Amino acid sequence: MAFFSTRLGKCLLMTSLVAAPFFAGAEVIFEENFDDQPDWHSGLPENNTGAFPVNGAGPDRLQRTGTHVVPMNWHSVYQDPTWAPSTGHPDRHETIEILSANSDKARGNAGKSFVQRRDSSRDPAWKWNSDGQLLKLFREGYESLYIEFWIRFDPDWTVNPSEDMSKIFRVGSWSESGSEFQAFGGGEQGPLFLWDWKRDTYGVRNMQTLRGGPHGENYTMTAEQKGSHPRGSLNFTRDIAEMGVGGGVPNIIDRVNGGYISDNLRQTVEHYQIYGKSDWTKIAFYVQMNSSPGAADGWLVQWVNDEQIVNVRDIIWVDRLPDGTGEMVKWNFFSIGGNDYFKSYTDDVRRQEWYSIDDLVVRTSIPDGLKGLTPPSPPASVIID
Repeated sequence: MAFFSTRLGKCLLMTSLVAAPFFAGAEVIFEENFDDQPDWHSGLPENNTGAFPVNGAGPDRLQRTGTHVVPMNWHSVYQDPTWAPSTGHPDRHETIEILSANSDKARGNAGKSFVQRRDSSRDPAWKWNSDGQLLKLFREGYESLYIEFWIRFDPDWTVNPSEDMSKIFRVGSWSESGSEFQAFGGGEQGPLFLWDWKRDTYGVRNMQTLRGGPHGENYTMTAEQKGSHPRGSLNFTRDIAEMGVGGGVPNIIDRVNGGYISDNLRQTVEHYQIYGKSDWTKIAFYVQMNSSPGAADGWLVQWVNDEQIVNVRDIIWVDRLPDGTGEMVKWNFFSIGGNDYFKSYTDDVRRQEWYSIDDLVVRTSIPDGLKGLTPPSPPASVIID
């Protein structure tokens, strides 16, 4: 069955998924397929102003439109590579590339896409490496945002059980004071949602991190503030078994064995079952701010290939301040990319792996074809598996 992008020149042949409907409604506020972007990467020498150097040299870590060369219609970039030409490794790649030379990593093998590299380095053991983020700022802010994109992983992506993790997507609120990339340690962000990739001894994970607000307040959310969200490291089986449409079990296509992942809720799900060996996967998130400070009615919804797999509607994204007063904020940014805890290879290997993101769409509400949601029931128990 053929999937076609709404953008000229990009199509995808997929044989294991049901064709998605055309979605009307839900105002589109941003689209990006990267095809019209000039060739660009995060290590451009002209972005070396000396303001935020990498290892004392090279292009600035923080690059903002107006001061630096940044992809069109985006606000800023953060980059901090380990193995890259800008750090003395000319036979490797910069952390982020948007290049015509990478057309084989774009949907339909045509045009361009956002290509992120993760670098494996064991020294120091605590460090997250190869940071690279591309950030879009909506200064007006929105009560809710729906963001969809297609992602493809390197066919040689390391999927062995480990503690390796890669941050891929985030959406949040920023005060526009300080750095838009500083969340922890006194940053002016919050609320914030992050989605990560991880494969540990319990299989590939659907990693989710929820942080509270307003900016810099209530940042570490309590269980009460997270509502019925099960936990941070979700599996693709029992953790989401009641989060499909109507409170049912999500029907995620098993791209290795055929059928659905839900055919066996006790299995350990592997990376290729969800993302395929060299396939594109459509990921979407919807966040809705709670109605007032402390109100437990904020939303978080997730889809994989248009199948609803997470549906939480009782989140306190913004709580009351310590003095009992309240201040609401709006969602005003999202970013793709992030840093990596990638320790599977020694430094002498200088291992790099990539994932690609393409055909990104942002709306103010859920597309009509994805509606029909019902609030989930709180889980009866939490099973660690």
